[in-house]
Amino acid sequence: MAKAAIKDAARRRAAKKVENHEEKRTRILDVAGEMFFRKGFGNTSIDEIAAELGVGKPFIYYYFRDKLTIFDTLCVESSNITHKAFEATREMDLSASQRLSQGLRQLILRYLQTFAGGALYYKEPGLLTGDAQETVRQNALVLHGDLLQVLEDGRRAGEFAFEDTKLTALMIGGAIGFMFSWYRPDSKMSPSELADYMVSDLIKIVTIPVR
Repeated sequence: MAKAAIKDAARRRAAKKVENHEEKRTRILDVAGEMFFRKGFGNTSIDEIAAELGVGKPFIYYYFRDKLTIFDTLCVESSNITHKAFEATREMDLSASQRLSQGLRQLILRYLQTFAGGALYYKEPGLLTGDAQETVRQNALVLHGDLLQVLEDGRRAGEFAFEDTKLTALMIGGAIGFMFSWYRPDSKMSPSELADYMVSDLIKIVTIPVR
């Protein structure tokens, strides 16, 4: 019984250590992401990030090799979340219009959830390196493919009307991707309200008007 209690306590300590590690890592990403977005990657130093966090530079270097690694991580983690926006709609018995609405709503919410990483990818894509660049590229292809598929399904079903599927997908994706140029996290509109508003208007691009 005593051995079981000791093992259980050890497991709890290990779990707490992992939790604390993730909290600190996430805090670095949050602060660095906000500063990169506000000031620009090139105008933000590790010293400034450390000062904002109230820690020394070794604290940051324990979690990340350098400033570019932080940038890559922000973009990859955002991409890993946003590219799955349409995933849940694939196996659901929904019309193309419903799948498009739900997928776009998820995409917007996931983008806002990881706003700094998503925004930085669009603002400074040339900074992505190596594996991070390839991961983001592959994720973007998956997302674009899902959007193309639902648009094509809707057109074949007579729910949508447009001339060029690829161009229409790029228009819709661009409207969301370039939110960084006008959206601010302190917006009076909640993420859910904004997602509903945007989806309502984006759907109008492809939906055949009811007469």
